[in-house]
Amino acid sequence: MQSKVSMVVPCYNKVKDIGAMLESVIAQVWDNLEVILVNDGSNDGTRVVISEYEPKLRARGYEVVVVDQANAGCCAAVYAGLIKMTGDYFCLVDCDDNLEPEYVSMMAGWLDEHEDYEWTACSYRPYVVKDGKVEPQAVTSAAPMSDNKQLLERHILRKIITTSWVYMARISYVKSCRLIENFCTERRKTYEPLFAVPFMLGGGKLKCFEEPLYRFNRFASDMYSFDSYDKVDKYYTDYSYLYNWSIERADLNREEKDRLFALVKLGKIKDYLYHLNDMDSGVQAVSNREPFIDEVAGNATELIDELFSPKPQFHPDVFKSSVYMDLMDILDELILDSDKLTIPQLNQGSRVIAYGVLGKVASSILPQLAGTVLEPQLYWDMGADTDSKFLGNSVTKPKFEELEKDDIIMILPKSAEILHFVRERSHGNKTIDLEFLREFLFRNRFPEITPECTFNYSSSQ
Repeated sequence: MQSKVSMVVPCYNKVKDIGAMLESVIAQVWDNLEVILVNDGSNDGTRVVISEYEPKLRARGYEVVVVDQANAGCCAAVYAGLIKMTGDYFCLVDCDDNLEPEYVSMMAGWLDEHEDYEWTACSYRPYVVKDGKVEPQAVTSAAPMSDNKQLLERHILRKIITTSWVYMARISYVKSCRLIENFCTERRKTYEPLFAVPFMLGGGKLKCFEEPLYRFNRFASDMYSFDSYDKVDKYYTDYSYLYNWSIERADLNREEKDRLFALVKLGKIKDYLYHLNDMDSGVQAVSNREPFIDEVAGNATELIDELFSPKPQFHPDVFKSSVYMDLMDILDELILDSDKLTIPQLNQGSRVIAYGVLGKVASSILPQLAGTVLEPQLYWDMGADTDSKFLGNSVTKPKFEELEKDDIIMILPKSAEILHFVRERSHGNKTIDLEFLREFLFRNRFPEITPECTFNYSSSQ
């Protein structure tokens, strides 16, 4: 027998769109649904559409619960639905989006068959709906969450999906995480952190689906929701407030909480920069950017100096264009995986040997290493002859038998076979692959971040 899925649908003034959403609910291939529709004081006819669909949903075999309340905002509407749930599993969907027919069945079916999993997440596809046209966008994948590692930290830093309508969880997990008990109803525009924090700190095993089971409709009206700095500031102030609300109530020690609070500050400044630099072509640029970009850029510089040591002391101009995104990626790595770019120890007499220098990769990579600690002293290639040169340097065939114990071999071809070949013959010498080199060069663009630079808030992991 199928488990019962409680689907909470907060509804406010979406008379033109809610019918299509409810049709996609009726089209689900899963039969055991409890549909909880919370009408948050709609005044545009949304409640009439709910009344029209209530018998259709019941005729489909679903249980239907309709909650009417005075307009109180999305958090209060979601909470009103959560306390009505009687099912085995929970999901939350927006009333103006659409579900693929397998949205419920794929996730609920997995939970039915795998008792060791507490929750699931699916990928989604955005659709831009404007001037009567519907344009599908690239899928936003849940796959990066599959490792179940550092989920909340990556959520706060916007490295993984941040929307809650891709989740399905056991209601027993919802309760064990104290999600409903600690839910905040004080904010009107967003609720995402109220789910992310308890789910991601709860320790429950997560299954991710690469299939885009959810259709996120971005309407023309949504595209202008961040068209002024005041709107950006209000939204992300609320977003940060909800993170901090949930973190403070989590079962963590003070050191762990302080680390997350610091990340929330960084995530918030990243969101400000994102919108002020208009990095999303689907969102209108902030119209009054100029009076605020200097202030936000200065705040970003000060915050990074507060969070990292030694203080990088970036010039604020680096935060006034898309360049800031590359910088933030490096800072994210320092926080999430500080060992990812540890330079092998170069002892006195160590030689850096470049292997495969006559290939295409070398011409783009090696010139960028000039003047760095990884500038090669020797150049090897299997195709070298007596006249082979690279940037004026002699290129010889590999001489593995002449390797010294402190030599480091830089393997430029990305072929797995070549990597294996070189490592097998290097007799334990340290090797550097192309992925590492690209990371090194990426980071080398910002010399303000020294090799000794660390995040000031340690991780217990």
